[in-house]
Amino acid sequence: MNRLYLLSGIAVCLLSYACSKTDGPVHSTSSQNVTFFAAASTTDAVTELTRLFTEETGILIKTSFASSGDLANQIEQGAPCGVFLSANTKWAAYLDDNGFCAQRVELLGNALVIVVPRHSTQDIQTPDDLASGAIRRIALGDPDSVPAGIYAKQALTALDLWDKVRPKVVRAADVRQALMYVETGEADAGMVYSTDAALTDSVRVACEVDPALTAPIRYPMLLIQHEAVSPAARKLFEYMQGKQALGVFERFGFKRLLTAPSPEQ
Repeated sequence: MNRLYLLSGIAVCLLSYACSKTDGPVHSTSSQNVTFFAAASTTDAVTELTRLFTEETGILIKTSFASSGDLANQIEQGAPCGVFLSANTKWAAYLDDNGFCAQRVELLGNALVIVVPRHSTQDIQTPDDLASGAIRRIALGDPDSVPAGIYAKQALTALDLWDKVRPKVVRAADVRQALMYVETGEADAGMVYSTDAALTDSVRVACEVDPALTAPIRYPMLLIQHEAVSPAARKLFEYMQGKQALGVFERFGFKRLLTAPSPEQ
C-alpha cells in the first residue's frame, strides 16, 4: 500500500513539472511591482502619484515613507528598493558614492518655516524669538539624520542660536512627527517644510526661514542600481519626472527643479 502511494506521488510531481515547463523563461509577476522609498515630507504627493501611475500602467507600487537617512540606511543594508526620493542631497550622494545609484536627477525644492499651534498666542517674528523663555519646546527632525532637522540646525547655527535653543529641542524621527508635536501642543514651535505646514489647519506659519541660512533644499531622485534592469522601476523613475507628476508635486507646494519634463510624458 505504501509503495502505491509513493508511486502515485511521483506521478503527480512529474505531471506538475510537465505542466509548468515552458519553452522560455518563467517571469515572476514581481517584475510588475516596484518598491518606492520616499522622504516623509512627500507622503501625500507620492501617494497620489503612485495611485495614478498604477491606474495608468497596471504596475503595483509598494511605498515606504520615513526620514531620508533611515531609508538610505535601509537601502545600504539591502532592502529592496527601485526608486528613492530623498529630501536632501547628502543621503543621495552617500548612496551614489557607494555604488547604489544607477541614475540621479534633482527633482524638487522646498522651503523651511517656523510653525506654532493654530491658537497659540506666541508672537514669533524671526527665528531669534525661539530663544525666548516663553518657548519651552521646539520640535525638529533629528538634526543628526533627518534632512528637515539638518536644515533647521544649519539655520539656527548661522544665526548663532543653536547653543541657546538646543536644550529645548524635541528630536523627531521625521519631519511629519515634528509637525505632529506642534499640532498636538506637545511643542510650542517647530521647524518644518512649508509643504508640511500647508497640509494641516492645526498649525499656523509664524515666519519663514531665510533660504540663505541653509544649504539649498533639494530632493534628488535615484534609480537604484540593482533594480535598474527592471522596466517597471525605470518606468516609475521616468514617470516621476513627467509633466503630470511635476504638476502634482507643485500642487502640494514643492518647487520644480527640472527644466523640462521627461520626453516620455
